[in-house]
Amino acid sequence: MIEKRFSLVDNQVVKPIFALLLFCGLALILSIPAGREVKDLAPLAALRREGMYFYVYIFLSGMLGLSLGTLAALQRERGIVLYIHVASRVGIGNAMLVPYFIFARSLYPGRESMLVLMILYGTLVSLFTSVISRLVEERGHGASPRGFLAKYAVFAVYYVLPLVGIPVLSPLGFVNRLFAGASVWRILLGFVAPLVLTLGGVIVCERRLGRQK
Repeated sequence: MIEKRFSLVDNQVVKPIFALLLFCGLALILSIPAGREVKDLAPLAALRREGMYFYVYIFLSGMLGLSLGTLAALQRERGIVLYIHVASRVGIGNAMLVPYFIFARSLYPGRESMLVLMILYGTLVSLFTSVISRLVEERGHGASPRGFLAKYAVFAVYYVLPLVGIPVLSPLGFVNRLFAGASVWRILLGFVAPLVLTLGGVIVCERRLGRQK
């Protein structure tokens, strides 16, 4: 029996990363103020699209994680290999966006620290959704209809539900608060959420997948 080997980056991995690049690129283009707005220094018009790129980036970071988690389930990855591959693939996706963030820096002068925080936060969100997707898709060995519905239900709850109570716990709410000039404590709280959820997911992953070795 010939064992099928999977590489760190293959055609299936390239697809979600390409989608990330494409839609983030479109959002960045739409975020560029018109020449007249820049010339006239119309602050209200210039602020109309403020943050669009980052909302799209954070949203797609979660989607990227869901796709990578499903691929990990299809490839039956587990243990240290799972975490190395997921982290590396998320890192590759973010590395491909570096030119975008360099350009975004010119759109938001003086807010370099915000850009760094956004990248770190987006990375955490991708890691969390990757682990969740890997767990959900385990029973169907990847890409099952039930797993598809379950992982997107978790995604929707994570992104939308906190907006009702504690917005900073939602990725979209975090972007909003970061642009509004949130306090250090709120920023820390925003980071704690995906960090704790990711660590919790890893623990559950180890227990659940470890029993099936």
